[in-house]
Amino acid sequence: MAASATIDTDVCIVGAGIVGLAHAFEARRRGLEVAVLERTERAVGASVRNFGHGFLLAMADGEAFECALIARERWIELGRRAGIDVLECGSVIVARHEDELEVMAGAAQDERRGASMITPGEVGALAPIPTDGLLGALHGRKDIRVDPRCAVAGLGALLEADPGAQVVWNAHVHAAEPGRVDAGGVAVRAPLIVICPGPAYVSLPPELRPHRAGLTRCRLQMLRVRAPGARRYDPALLTGLSLLRYPAFTAQPGFRRVRARIEAERPELVAAGIHLIVTQLAGGDLIVGDTHDYADTVSPFRKEHLDQLILAEAERLLGVDRLEVRERWQGVYPSAPGDPFMITEPLPGVAVVEVVSGVGMTAALGLAPRVLDGLIDGDGYGRAARSVGAPAVRSATPARGSAC
Repeated sequence: MAASATIDTDVCIVGAGIVGLAHAFEARRRGLEVAVLERTERAVGASVRNFGHGFLLAMADGEAFECALIARERWIELGRRAGIDVLECGSVIVARHEDELEVMAGAAQDERRGASMITPGEVGALAPIPTDGLLGALHGRKDIRVDPRCAVAGLGALLEADPGAQVVWNAHVHAAEPGRVDAGGVAVRAPLIVICPGPAYVSLPPELRPHRAGLTRCRLQMLRVRAPGARRYDPALLTGLSLLRYPAFTAQPGFRRVRARIEAERPELVAAGIHLIVTQLAGGDLIVGDTHDYADTVSPFRKEHLDQLILAEAERLLGVDRLEVRERWQGVYPSAPGDPFMITEPLPGVAVVEVVSGVGMTAALGLAPRVLDGLIDGDGYGRAARSVGAPAVRSATPARGSAC
């Protein structure tokens, strides 16, 4: 199809989710003009289907942690500009077993994470949950939270108001080559192209599709429930199940004991990849989840018994007999073992950027500066895309119109 409109700009971003928007805002910080192409009319992907939890505490040492630190500051800055509430309420991971306390204490030793061990009484002061049976908790004070149903939409609106940026909605990209992207009736000419497809990487043309051993998609079952008694829960709430999933905890010497015990006591939770996170939306409802199921083709069908497992864990944590479910949905994101960041250069001047784990909201705003550092040389535009800290391949989603 011949393009009916042509945009000339410095950087073309494909994908208006948090990863794409992170690169757009970073380009604007450097004085570069930007055009963003998004295939849908509003946010419907991974960027609105999550907890809105910036989980700095749990990130792996090294580049991932450094990106999360930068992203935290960028969220606060952009939130102020966009009128987005960025809550600096932290996280509380409760411990019911001595082996959990040991792993948490190990993570708390890294002062950069802003975490400390707290008593059951201090847990109760931070959140209205029962403390009987708790041995203590890990309090991550630097963790932040946004409302995922509004935050990325707010960033998209902020970008649209910028005269140095253009955002084109309902623009499904069907071709890209060095210096040019075609999306239906729109063509964008730019010396630098950054494609951030999220789980839609499978829809890219073969020559653009990223490849890595184990790359697949992760499906999550999540729920929105009414807060019991209209209670307010400031920090994100988690349990020892989360120690099984995040590098800051799996790297601790006592982790194997925690995993062995949970596998023996609750094999059904481990088999379903369930860990519990509870965060609160601005209106008071709670987001509760989640499960983890991996497949190239994501099943459209939910499993009710998995929702019931999640609800049972949440009810135990919150100290209620029954939670009222108001919404159920599936999240999905690209997943691959190893490094959470994956950057490829399928064509000269064309980079494909993916966050291949569930840390896009935590780290994307900090990843973008490193990616652009690798894409732009001293003359303006260099060869895209050098991998961020590794050779050829390393180990990226929508924004506007989401109803809050």
